[in-house]
Amino acid sequence: MGFWMRHTKKVKIHAQDMKWNVLALYLARKDPRVPLKSKILIAIAVGYLLSPIDLIPDFIPVIGQLDDILIVPALIVYAVKSIPSEILDAYKEKAKVEFREGTPKSYKAAIIIVIVWILILSMIIYWISNIFLW
Repeated sequence: MGFWMRHTKKVKIHAQDMKWNVLALYLARKDPRVPLKSKILIAIAVGYLLSPIDLIPDFIPVIGQLDDILIVPALIVYAVKSIPSEILDAYKEKAKVEFREGTPKSYKAAIIIVIVWILILSMIIYWISNIFLW
């Protein structure tokens, strides 16, 4: 097996593990045993992952894709590490059973994410207009 084949296989394994981690985080978000810090990280990670708006727009070459490649996995890894392993393992197993047919879709979450981005953009516009109109 060549160099590229070995690394491609490793990347596929990590991507599959990341998928189950994200689904486990989705399920663990309401568990009372999960610390508040972890719940906040889960909300940020999953919210950013599901957000239709990126911090760095994708049309910017190379840099636009870096947030998807670096920021999202880093948030997910940090959220995963902040949850006790026995709780996370239980939710991974539950996710493998519950989401065998596909991943969840939450229109309520999408609406909340869009509203948050609108509020952030409104605050930025307000701030900029105060600077230039002052």
